[in-house]
Amino acid sequence: MGATEVELGFCSNDQPGPQMPALAPQQPPLSPAVVSRSVRQSSTQTIAGIRAMSRAVQTADRQTGGGHLYRFVQNYLSTEIGPLLLDPVGDGAALFTAAASVTEAAGWMAHDDGRDETARDHFDYAYRLATAASNDVMIANVCASMSHLAGQMHQPHDAVRIAEAGLTQVRAASGARRLTARLHAMRARGLATRGDAQTCVRALSDAEHALSTAEDERSAEWIAHFDDGALASEAALCLRRLGDLAGAERHALRVIALRDGDRVRSRAFGQLTLATVLVQTGRLDEAVHLGYSVAKVAPSLASTRVRTRLNSLGAVLRPHAATPDVKEFLDLLDTLGNRRVEVPAWPV
Repeated sequence: MGATEVELGFCSNDQPGPQMPALAPQQPPLSPAVVSRSVRQSSTQTIAGIRAMSRAVQTADRQTGGGHLYRFVQNYLSTEIGPLLLDPVGDGAALFTAAASVTEAAGWMAHDDGRDETARDHFDYAYRLATAASNDVMIANVCASMSHLAGQMHQPHDAVRIAEAGLTQVRAASGARRLTARLHAMRARGLATRGDAQTCVRALSDAEHALSTAEDERSAEWIAHFDDGALASEAALCLRRLGDLAGAERHALRVIALRDGDRVRSRAFGQLTLATVLVQTGRLDEAVHLGYSVAKVAPSLASTRVRTRLNSLGAVLRPHAATPDVKEFLDLLDTLGNRRVEVPAWPV
């Protein structure tokens, strides 16, 4: 006799079946307090699940680049988080904040994959979700991302304006010192692009001060981590644009020293910034060596940003193509650029 037969009360071989169990006594209706507690527990579990997924995806993103993960995150947003937003259960503000964070992460992955217009759409939606949650810190976090993207899209005035709007949001917020430092750094990058050297350096100083006071602070939930390596990366880019090559080199070396382990993409950006500075100071051999280091990991990074920066290094090296080492490196870049994407084989 199968288990299903017992559970359904059926029997075989015409033998009498098991007796029907006595009906359980009718349960009293659940009190509003019990229902509320159950809803809160369900909501908490949902937010915890989104947080765990977000952390796992962002860890993988640092190692492999956004191109490998973007479709997965986009699908997660549409099939898992989207339906929850249509019928929020429990703490709606917490759910909208979590959704804003994952949407923002999708924007970064689209940006890393070279789809800046798509990234802008994600950041726009993340901003609206954070606003719906009335979460000033999350709004400011998205402002920092939008400021970065505006700078990348050659809109420095917007980059400065958006960063300043974010700073207004966190002026009285707790747990936001690292975010404040990030917003000052984003403002500095926009100012550097505008050629406003004095104000840019002052903004970098403000970022450094904010970060130095964040060691004993517990950061607010969901905001992006911003540390000494991230600030050094921004400072190196700003100072190189302003023509302070010695300062840019110093900060780029700090990035490389701090970005080890799983921070593959961040380390590559630091190496490329330093390599560009070295070309400008005439140290071609060192620049080519760094270029080779990045070219070695580039195929495993689904990062259009890394490829673009690598090609930019090639562009500044091209006037020196008569040098054998430079020519060899440029040939390698041509090979990488012309490499066809292999279609995966069927499993059978």
